Amino acid sequence: MPDSEYTPNGANHKEHKPSLDQRARSVPYRKKFIGAVFFTLLFYLGIIALITSAVAFFYAAPEFKKRSAELIVASLGFCMLSWLIAYMKRRNTLCPLCKSTPFLDNLARKHDKAYRVKPFNYGTTAVLNAAVIQRWRCMYCGTSFDLLKTKSELK
Repeated sequence: MPDSEYTPNGANHKEHKPSLDQRARSVPYRKKFIGAVFFTLLFYLGIIALITSAVAFFYAAPEFKKRSAELIVASLGFCMLSWLIAYMKRRNTLCPLCKSTPFLDNLARKHDKAYRVKPFNYGTTAVLNAAVIQRWRCMYCGTSFDLLKTKSELK
C-alpha cells in the first residue's frame, strides 16, 4: 500500500467536489430515499424551531414567558419524535450497490471519492444533496446516484 497515505485517525481523504458530468446511477426504489430525506428535513426544521423558541424565551416580555416555555416543550417533543422517525428511515435506506447506510455516518472507512460539506458529516451532506440537487454519492462505495433518473430498460 505505498500509494495510500494514512494518518493515525484513518484515511487521508482528498477533497472531492460533486461532479455533474459524472454519470450517475438510477435508484430502483425511490420512495425509501425520498421518505428518509423528508423526515430528516422535518427534524432539521424542528431543531430550528427549538432554537428560535429558546431565543424567544430569553428575549420575551415577562408576561409571554409561559407561552414561550410551552413552545420550547412542544418543539423539543417534536424534535425527539422527528429524530426517531428520521433515524429509523435513514437506517432502513440502503445503498443499492453496496448495501450500506449512505444517509447515516458511522466509523467505517470512507471511499476516496466521498466528500462532505465541512461543518457537516458525510451522511448529512448526502441528505442535503439529495434534497437540493436530487443527487447523492454513497460514502462507502463512491457511486453517484440520481433520484430523478429513471431505470433504463434492457433492450
